[in-house]
Amino acid sequence: MKSAIVALLLTAAPVMAAAPFEPADLYRLSMVTDPQVSPDGRHVLFTRASFDIQTDRRQGEIWLATLNGSSVDKRLLIGAAVGASGATWSPDGTRIAYVAAYLGKPQLWVMNVASGIGAPVTSGKLAPQGLAWSPDGTRIAFAARAEAPAPVIAGMPKKPDGAVWAADPRIITDYSWRTNDGGYVKPGADHLFVAALDGSAPVQLTQGAANQISGAPDWTPDGKAIVYAAQVRAGNDALSGESDLYRIAAAGGTPQRLTDIDGEEGQPKISPDGHMIAWIGAPKTTKFYSQPGLWVRGIDGGTPVHVTAALDRPVNDMRWAPDGKSLEFLYFDAGLTKVAALPAGGGRPRVMVDKVGGTRLYLPSSGGGWSSASGTYAFTTAETDRPAALGIMRGGKQIATIDFNADWRAGKTIGKLERITWASPVGGLPIEGWVQYPPDFSPDRKYPILLDIHGGPNTDYGPYFSITHQIYAAAGYIVLWSNPRGSIGYGERFANGITPEYGGSYPGADHDDLMAGVDEMLKRPFVDAKAQFISGGSGGGVLTTNAIALTGRFSAAAALRPVTDWSIQALTSDLPPLTMQNWVRGNPWDDHELYWRRSTFSMVGKVNTPTLLITGEADYRTPIAQTEAYYQALKVRGVDAMMVRLPEANHGMGRPSQWLQSNLVVVQWFDKYRTK
Repeated sequence: MKSAIVALLLTAAPVMAAAPFEPADLYRLSMVTDPQVSPDGRHVLFTRASFDIQTDRRQGEIWLATLNGSSVDKRLLIGAAVGASGATWSPDGTRIAYVAAYLGKPQLWVMNVASGIGAPVTSGKLAPQGLAWSPDGTRIAFAARAEAPAPVIAGMPKKPDGAVWAADPRIITDYSWRTNDGGYVKPGADHLFVAALDGSAPVQLTQGAANQISGAPDWTPDGKAIVYAAQVRAGNDALSGESDLYRIAAAGGTPQRLTDIDGEEGQPKISPDGHMIAWIGAPKTTKFYSQPGLWVRGIDGGTPVHVTAALDRPVNDMRWAPDGKSLEFLYFDAGLTKVAALPAGGGRPRVMVDKVGGTRLYLPSSGGGWSSASGTYAFTTAETDRPAALGIMRGGKQIATIDFNADWRAGKTIGKLERITWASPVGGLPIEGWVQYPPDFSPDRKYPILLDIHGGPNTDYGPYFSITHQIYAAAGYIVLWSNPRGSIGYGERFANGITPEYGGSYPGADHDDLMAGVDEMLKRPFVDAKAQFISGGSGGGVLTTNAIALTGRFSAAAALRPVTDWSIQALTSDLPPLTMQNWVRGNPWDDHELYWRRSTFSMVGKVNTPTLLITGEADYRTPIAQTEAYYQALKVRGVDAMMVRLPEANHGMGRPSQWLQSNLVVVQWFDKYRTK
């Protein structure tokens, strides 16, 4: 009788309803990034990235997963307070190297994994990055900036002790003088260093007043030399996508140039026998986009072979198989990211991991991380209802998943994500997209449609969980995102469908691709044709401001960090060579008509759509002057407009709270014009 009463009470207990996504969930979520498999395949280092609500900053913990047959254990190795990054295994798998603060500056550390105790290797002014162990595990090569004294104005009197003067002026003489990620470039140059683990000071191998290394280096198997990429051609700052590969003796000496292809060669990897070199290359082009591929050549010469030419997909992050007969690499394919293996001499790729999840989180961009060793593959998983977890595969099967968001997901209602396709009215081009439905979706109701456009323009979206689209969906919007022409992952010709060589322009027929997607959604009875909205960031901001000049179908628009005037973009962004050699071509003062015709600001007089503009005040990729001018023009014309400026935020939209604000203000703006 007692058990029956207990059962009755349990049955009668109220069931807690799952809650929809809410903005504060950003601070409750975490995702896996940067998995690194140990040489014996038994352990996986990975980062657990999260967002701290107290400091309002992204933080990372280093975790260690251990494979025990078909099960996996995990333990925290380095806490978030340390601020560790770039962890990489030693060749024997007993230690890891990483970068963390020491004496107020990022330094190189080494930890014995068994003890969990790390110790700094460097203690100077260098900030190491791109760590690479020597084959014998006694040295670590890395790139770092060798600082130089800031230029001064001669004749200034000495500042008295304790005096409070204005900040010193920035004296700028270089072609490239600030970057979106790092702000104003500090005096000095990036160089290649080697640190021995015996306590001696790091040795600077490269010399020169200009940058001498780009990206991470790699060692030859005998440990006698290091290969690396560098942008050191004469006038290189004024060239778009130009770098070459070099080799230098590990003991120092004169660098030897290995490649001289016009274009970009990077991420070099030496074969296990030391005879071959592989790299990611993107040949020089005047088209909008140069698709990166996997190239192989003899270390001492020979004709470079583009081994992924037939794949016709962008390639990234590759490595040699231990036997040197094949290479593994990450590539982008129709909104997804995959890992494949390919014979070193070329051939048909074999997919090893068919879905690697993106880790941008703010938006559903593809990408993610992976690693392999001794038959173990570790990767960031592709999820539609939560951030990426850690996936582990052996023998072609996924044997384990480490998901830090399982408990969170159990208490949430997340709407369905659906893949859709349609034909563009321009050339019948097939276009792929995805639809995020509200968590309480019912086909018997009417919903507003929100088209969100990715940036780049040569990037992509995919079927991934994103904070932005979850916020929009939870607010009651059906959200559509897609990959119009210009997107990557559908072949070089598709990505260059916006380039003049293929009869395209930017903006151009990509507008028709996007509008056809909205029309496809309007065929569904639950989509409200009287409540259409449009948003996009960066390149998506270009296409948003283009669309509202060409059509009045949208109830309201939101353009985030847009390019509205290509003359301003060409001469004030951190990418002037790319703009003037690939995207518009030529100098604004020589062909002002072209720059003006390509600028959506030239059409602002046609815009009547209420428009929200959002840009970071420290955005050096699409500087805020373009947002200011567009906003002011709308106000002069009497069009309802609002400008949101994010203090200290760069093109990435700043800190976590600024991400949320940029999403919530879009909802607020659209709700103002939404039919009830």
